[in-house]
Amino acid sequence: MFKTGLSNLLPGLKSKSSTNGHNFINGSISSIFKGSVSSISSSSNNNSIIFPSSYSSKRSLATVSRNSNVPVKKSMQNTVLWKLYGTFNRHNTLLTFVAVVDDPNFLNKNPNLPYTEQVLHYLQLPHHPQIHVSAGQLGFKKSQRSEYEAGYQVSSRMFKLIEEQNLLNNNLKVELVLKNYGKGREAFLNALQGKEGSYLKNHIIRISDATKLKFGGTRSKKLRRL
Repeated sequence: MFKTGLSNLLPGLKSKSSTNGHNFINGSISSIFKGSVSSISSSSNNNSIIFPSSYSSKRSLATVSRNSNVPVKKSMQNTVLWKLYGTFNRHNTLLTFVAVVDDPNFLNKNPNLPYTEQVLHYLQLPHHPQIHVSAGQLGFKKSQRSEYEAGYQVSSRMFKLIEEQNLLNNNLKVELVLKNYGKGREAFLNALQGKEGSYLKNHIIRISDATKLKFGGTRSKKLRRL
């Protein structure tokens, strides 16, 4: 059925039967669907799916293997900076630790890229979230998530995970991006200045505020009450 369907869609290609009993279309699929699929292979010894180079994932893998004996290829990306995003809403505290990565061979892979596009790439390097912690994950329910204690526990948990995973082993720098002014914001700053944040605070090079300031505009949504 698969062979017949592709034969009707692509009459110019000849079908060929492989040794393992499956029917495939003889030809380069990647030349037909440009940029969508690099290659699709199937064999009895190596079960792996090869994704295109543009495929992006949490670890930026180019090959996903089902066999543990087959090495997994990783893209050549270096972490140049870490960012800790803190969102301190009225009813919750959210922390996300993000890796800012750079491909050292980016210019060699894109020799014809205009200068403006090159500048935009390095101004907006890819961000890959590594750790995310919220008050709900730690067992705080409903109105308890908005309290000072919840924000302090979330901050302590985030600092502990960063130290346990040894993400700053290469003496990398960290930028803090804070948003909104809930009770968790004060708790986060106190935890950072205390013994819980002693491992992280020496790596911080910048603190910025991303709180949105409303200026005019339409009427806001009514306040959420718990």
